[in-house]
Amino acid sequence: MYDSIIYLFGFCSVLTASKIRRKIVTKGWESKVFKIPINAFVERWSIIMIDDVKQTECTGCKVCADICPKEAIVFGENKEGFWYPQIDESRCIKCNICVKHCPVINNVIVDNNLNPDVYAGWTLNNHIRYESTSGGVYYELAKKFLEDNGYIAGCAFSDDYKSAKHVIGKTTEDLNVIMGSKYFQSDTNGIYIKLKALIDSGEKVLFCGTPCQVAAVISFFQGIPDDLFLLDFICKGINSPLAYKAYMHELEEKYRSKILKVRMKNKKYGWESLATHVIFSNGKEYLKDRYNDWWILGYTCGNLFMRENCQRCQHKKIPRLSDITIGDFWGINGCSQKDYEEGISVIFINSKKGKKLLENVQDRMHLESRKFEDVLKGNPYFMEQAPAHKNRELFFTSLKEMPFSKAVRLSYTESTVQKCKRWIKIFLKRICKRKKW
Repeated sequence: MYDSIIYLFGFCSVLTASKIRRKIVTKGWESKVFKIPINAFVERWSIIMIDDVKQTECTGCKVCADICPKEAIVFGENKEGFWYPQIDESRCIKCNICVKHCPVINNVIVDNNLNPDVYAGWTLNNHIRYESTSGGVYYELAKKFLEDNGYIAGCAFSDDYKSAKHVIGKTTEDLNVIMGSKYFQSDTNGIYIKLKALIDSGEKVLFCGTPCQVAAVISFFQGIPDDLFLLDFICKGINSPLAYKAYMHELEEKYRSKILKVRMKNKKYGWESLATHVIFSNGKEYLKDRYNDWWILGYTCGNLFMRENCQRCQHKKIPRLSDITIGDFWGINGCSQKDYEEGISVIFINSKKGKKLLENVQDRMHLESRKFEDVLKGNPYFMEQAPAHKNRELFFTSLKEMPFSKAVRLSYTESTVQKCKRWIKIFLKRICKRKKW
């Protein structure tokens, strides 16, 4: 009944939000009828169409476009290259299905572990571990899922490596395309419809995405089907596809060649180097580490080009919405220098389904039980928000007029102490050959 009343008010837009608030308080309806906080009521009432969701809240998940029965919702890019919904009024029938399935408007709740089991781990396959961006946990989970005749869904680069989208995979070749970090927002348009088709036909699917993309999947299905398995990762925030494309375009101009392959977090200099490796069709290569690559500096240190809603993410909390959460186990103690160089994953078991998934691959993995507190030391953004840089707007304004690296250089600021620390670390790595990053 509550939902019906809310949506009725939404289409009868005669009263303003303030008048609604005053009327409810005056009549005492808040406690006697609705039994909900008045601010929550008015906030939900005020969103009558999906494009009313604020840009500071919309995650760009595109569930609304997939769920619309009339294909009345399209996504346009704002000046920062992020997607936001636009309604074709000529097609829209005001059914409000998009609003009912929006994971931002409707808080997604699951009955997962409040005290998840935590592990440090890596694959026993040295080649896969090296090729993976962490410890190869995702690869082993997905490979086993495929071997059991399931499907995987995850993020893959476009053919020109200048964008990324979510795709369905069925083979090891598909897995090789999906594995690895991308560090900018993937396009999920159409993926929910494909997931539903597979689930409806009795297939099992392992979906991997950001926490907000997992929330979108749950909102689309209005729950979690038994044959759908969800995997997310520790996410600081998602970056602008426009910024990434500008970054790749600049490199192509510099090397005078088309990009053949991109690999984030290349391990030639070690797992902790966060090196970016780009191979060009003319045989030349770009390889720079965390102290010299402007993309990594602008993201990990600058927070210059993350999506606005990431500064107020709803999903940096326990319980997680996924069955398993993975990530880099930064700051872990008690491991060898070899392990620090080759990559260590952190694994959170959030549900019974997640526990079963890990049990299925335990013979392929090295696993060590760890404490939740151990993870937070090196992964503060597991629970904390990543604040926007004060020069974020300057960066996007500058990007229209200059190459990516110059826009970052102009916007990225370091104190004298920070600069000294960075150059000292560079000196220790290059001249003194120190192993620690």
